[in-house]
Amino acid sequence: MNVSDYIVRFLKAVGVRQVFGYPGTPILPFMAALERQSDIEWVLMRHENAAAMAASAQARLTGELTVCMATSGPGSANFICGLVDAQLDRAPVLALTGLVPTYNQGHSEFQDINQAQLLSTVLPMSNSCVHPRQLVPLLRNSVGFAWQNQQTAHLALSSDVLNAQIADDDSLFAIDVDYLPRPLRLMPPPEEAFNLVADELMNSHQVVIVVGRRAVGCGASITQLAEKLGAPIITSLDGKGIVDETHAHTLGVLGIFGLPGVESTKQIIRQADAILAFGVDTLKPFLTDADNAQRRKLIQCEAGFNTISLEYRRTRTLVGPLETIAERLAYRVGVRQAMNPLLMDSFTSRQVHLQEVAELNTNGGNSNYVHPAYFLTRLNRFLDETSMLVLDTGAHTVWAARYLQLAHQQPVIVSSHLGTMGFSLPALIGIQMARPNHRAVGISGDGGFQMVMGELATAVQNKLPIILIIFSNGVLQNVRTQQDIPFGTYLYNPDFVALAKAFGADSALIDGQTDIDTVLTQAFAKRDRPFLLECKIDPELEIPLSRWERLVAVH
Repeated sequence: MNVSDYIVRFLKAVGVRQVFGYPGTPILPFMAALERQSDIEWVLMRHENAAAMAASAQARLTGELTVCMATSGPGSANFICGLVDAQLDRAPVLALTGLVPTYNQGHSEFQDINQAQLLSTVLPMSNSCVHPRQLVPLLRNSVGFAWQNQQTAHLALSSDVLNAQIADDDSLFAIDVDYLPRPLRLMPPPEEAFNLVADELMNSHQVVIVVGRRAVGCGASITQLAEKLGAPIITSLDGKGIVDETHAHTLGVLGIFGLPGVESTKQIIRQADAILAFGVDTLKPFLTDADNAQRRKLIQCEAGFNTISLEYRRTRTLVGPLETIAERLAYRVGVRQAMNPLLMDSFTSRQVHLQEVAELNTNGGNSNYVHPAYFLTRLNRFLDETSMLVLDTGAHTVWAARYLQLAHQQPVIVSSHLGTMGFSLPALIGIQMARPNHRAVGISGDGGFQMVMGELATAVQNKLPIILIIFSNGVLQNVRTQQDIPFGTYLYNPDFVALAKAFGADSALIDGQTDIDTVLTQAFAKRDRPFLLECKIDPELEIPLSRWERLVAVH
């Protein structure tokens, strides 16, 4: 057995099932070790950045450790954007990179850079292993750090170390499954803590419940809690889909992504005196007004201590399994009041707005284009409990946040902090491979897709039945909207339908004359290859930016 064989066995023992990467000479010993076994799959991506994003999305979906790998020099440098995205969104990813042999390091060898130093500028843990006896503690520390802290770690490995032989009786390299790094599992808070929080909620004038991505699996209990408190539920973008968005207490995603024209929603937030947050990263939009001063008390519920807010004052804090916390709070609080009249007004306004959208069929009668809101109302009918959603970054994100109405607690994976364009296709690959019996559906813009369209070959090669929807309008619309005079933001687009077919994927075009339901039925049919849908969108169609966001922006 050599060091590479040991690493593969260690990763298998901690539950890793795929390694997303791109090959190179320094990591060939590791790839040979993967070839000698069948439990961990090597997924050949077309770019290292996409490998990092695929691993990141899979980690966010499952909460488990995922792995990506790149070679030395440019391969490691290409990792940066994807790893920063993973770290900012607290994805437990282990990034492995190869190094030139130790005797060639530090004196201008080809593709020799200090990779640990490079990635230490963006990651909280980044180390180099240049001797076999270093490997075990460094690997255990890296895996344990990523898993327990839900963060991203990097370990660079010299090629001669990867090839080094290990004696069969070397006790240092024994793998004891009882002592492997594992994520910390906290016990629920004490009963007195629940009583204090329940009293705080009952004594508050108006509570607003905010839900983020770490509250996955808590939707039913949070909804029950909202009903008893008469409280509205708002989600962050990465928390979309956790609660039933068709429920009367659900206001959807607010801020820049919020439904336009719902004045009562703004009033609800302004009148609230307490924010009850479940697994939310960004609290500023809910706690502050235009002057950035905290205006509402915060009751924060989190799965771990490392995600507790230090920026804002907390009136009460509950740390532990969020599903248990939501269930026990829903059990303890009394029925405080009937539904807030403003909440009913907001819900009614939203339903009227969505009904108006559902009656659209083209944008202003122009049959060359499909209205994005109308398309999304049709897509809603095809999404069920087996659907997994990915949103890229762009104008389409605004449309999807508003008009996707998710009722089955489907996970939604987004680049919520870095806002990386080109995220959706690699993310679809990562999550589809994690849950092959589900269907991964992604929405991207034409700009984001062109950044990573080579990964369509990865999806075809691995026979992944992903569905990628491209909103194609020939312009980087989010950027152009901010320009006084449009410049440098218009795209030349290839024929995406023909391009997909050239890759070996299925594809279709949707415009104002298309029977959308027929095409979506084809896309959602069982298949062993990707399906690309190009939706032709009017480039002059204005993004419906929230008036709430504009109101804040002018101060």
